[in-house]
Amino acid sequence: MYKGIWRWMRKSKGDFVLNVIIVLFCLLSVFPIYWLLTGSIKLPADVMKIPPDWIPVRVTLEHYRSIFSDNPAWRWIYNSFATALLGTAGIIMVSSAAGYGLSKLEFTGKKMIFAFVIAALVLPKEVYLLPLYQEMISFGWRGTFKALIFPDLAMPFGVFLLKQFYDGIPNELGEAAQMDGCGSIRFFFLFGVPLSKPGIGALGILAFIRMWNAYLWQYTMATDSYTYTLPVGIARLMDNPDIVDYGLKFAGASVAAIPLLIIFIFFQRYFTSGITAGAIKG
Repeated sequence: MYKGIWRWMRKSKGDFVLNVIIVLFCLLSVFPIYWLLTGSIKLPADVMKIPPDWIPVRVTLEHYRSIFSDNPAWRWIYNSFATALLGTAGIIMVSSAAGYGLSKLEFTGKKMIFAFVIAALVLPKEVYLLPLYQEMISFGWRGTFKALIFPDLAMPFGVFLLKQFYDGIPNELGEAAQMDGCGSIRFFFLFGVPLSKPGIGALGILAFIRMWNAYLWQYTMATDSYTYTLPVGIARLMDNPDIVDYGLKFAGASVAAIPLLIIFIFFQRYFTSGITAGAIKG
């Protein structure tokens, strides 16, 4: 009996220590966001104060007012949401079709194409930025939404992720459907897409975050402040050497980060379940 109680106490003590460590790491992860948000509502004199005020003593919303009154921030937000939503929809359609084709269709060069998809996962966009820029110039797309959206529709990770879901669909199901007169395209919409909803949900979140946070390409394609997306506009605001108000820069970074935090909080279960299911099926 005493040995059982001792083992329980040792196990409980170990769980307690592990939980404390987990909580500490969580606090360390959340602290930069807390510092960003609290810094955005502090007076300029309090932002760089030493020792710092861990909890804001004097609160102001002047920084946010300045961002939206002195800059076309609403236009930046509109541009970001437009490119992120349209780009996400396009990425899902392209990745779904490509993943299904690589998983269920038989054609010459299938393995080689999939090998190129895997290789593209480790290829940074900076490598092909110049030829892609020249191509957009030749199309006359610079400064348009088309240049911000179309080059990002080919997302290798999205193709790889959804292929894992389609691989999990039994081939016998497709063969039975084909015997009943269901073609490949119809099978894709009736069975492939519904059965891969967790993966599509996870890909949608990843694609939205990718499109929202995109900076280098959007900055390259922008022609004036009214064609900036929110990250580009905020980055230009933060890089302005004439602005020494760190509270204003904190507020700008908060405006760019808050939408992603809200989206991830509300849709994190779809993201987690999609990635987990894809890993198991892969």
